Amino acid sequence: MSKQKTVFLDSEANAWLNRNNQGNEINFDPQKDRLLPDLLELPLKSGMKVLEIGCSSGYRLLWLQENLGLKCVGIEPSEQAVNIARDKGIEVYQGTAESLPFEDTSFDLVIFGFCLYLCDRADLFRIAQEADRVLRNPGWLAILDFFSLTPFAHPYHHLEGISTYKMDYRTLFDWNPNYICMTHKVRHHVENTYTDDPQEWVAVSVMRKNSMGN
Repeated sequence: MSKQKTVFLDSEANAWLNRNNQGNEINFDPQKDRLLPDLLELPLKSGMKVLEIGCSSGYRLLWLQENLGLKCVGIEPSEQAVNIARDKGIEVYQGTAESLPFEDTSFDLVIFGFCLYLCDRADLFRIAQEADRVLRNPGWLAILDFFSLTPFAHPYHHLEGISTYKMDYRTLFDWNPNYICMTHKVRHHVENTYTDDPQEWVAVSVMRKNSMGN
């Protein structure tokens, strides 16, 4: 297991939760959520299965479960977040994106909830493979993350020896003819408005998996 993955599973994922999640947890507003507006445009029906990778304490999954009747499951490296989500009745497992403990074609929608920028670059092929494996055909894939036209690494502010990574995360999938990008929105990281500053770009991307041969 790589150093970065070990650090997040052992301690830093819990530290991230304590720094960032309280506002999301208490003040969650579905109308201001970065992902929900795009998810609500999808033809999701009650009983469909959703997986969010990097689901934090499950606040977004809880809303989807309670308001749309979706069967929601999460993967999250923070043990504290997993316990909070389970207390709410959300099925969440402690783990990381490159190893998903689910059967093939288990989900109608797979969400990457602002986690890929923290993943080891050596794991990206495996991460894409695992997401594709558990996603049904046809199915939907949603990505919320930092965006950059050119991939680059930046030192992680909170822990020495760890990096964060910006890139166009659609490229993990759209090289495959079974995937097409249906929506791609780039906004300011904090203000959720248009910006010309590439250092502040965050993207919401919705992709359709649909192999006509199957």
